[in-house]
Amino acid sequence: VLLLDLPEQGGELTLDWVAPVQEITIAVNGRELDSRTPGAGQTVVSIPPCVATDPVDRVEVRIRGEPMTAGQIASPAAEDWPVGTTGATLPAASWVVVRSAGEETGDFAHIFVNGQDVAQNGRGYNLVAISPAGALLASAVFDTSGDDAASGALAGWLEQWPPGTILAGAVADEASLKLSEEAVAALQRAGVSTDLRGRLRWGHAFVGAVGAEPGAAVETSDLLHPVAAAVGSPVDGAEVFGGLRSVTIRQSN
Repeated sequence: VLLLDLPEQGGELTLDWVAPVQEITIAVNGRELDSRTPGAGQTVVSIPPCVATDPVDRVEVRIRGEPMTAGQIASPAAEDWPVGTTGATLPAASWVVVRSAGEETGDFAHIFVNGQDVAQNGRGYNLVAISPAGALLASAVFDTSGDDAASGALAGWLEQWPPGTILAGAVADEASLKLSEEAVAALQRAGVSTDLRGRLRWGHAFVGAVGAEPGAAVETSDLLHPVAAAVGSPVDGAEVFGGLRSVTIRQSN
């Protein structure tokens, strides 16, 4: 579903799409519209007058075709996917997507490993360990906002993994109030550079590896917006039916 401001007087909506789409039909505000396919990977929809009358129009894109796994839609430049500059890699057929939001921007933590959300989605730091072969090893959550013992437990959990183990993390709600220097140092040994101490309700998403230098991980953090980090295909699902490259709206004269 796309939420768009379409011209009330009518016009054209052009969608440029990518495989594995075989056919697309479009409905605007519940009404299916006529479309044509002038070339491969493009669908043009005629919007009659007085169909797009809502302040924000609901455009349903209905895709037909056989799906492919999300890991098939992107390929690494080399044999495997690099995990930032940590020196660790993921197999070409694997992917990790991390999404995080603080309390005021969504309050969630998702860690997708090969399309499966394996995060516990609890307050604080949600962490997962992944083998160099792309297999899930463990998942845990540490409430470094409200639990005095959580920072020490987080550091101990991180210390158990051998060098080269891939570690992904996402903050939900809040993680700063009881975050200790010990916990920050343990995260830094996985290539993380962000220190959330003093950053109330920030989101933080990362993918790093045990033994990396601080700053080597793939990571983002922000107070005002949800954040994401990815290694491999940036898709938070197991299968893909297609993708949109661009949407163009033309108003009738």
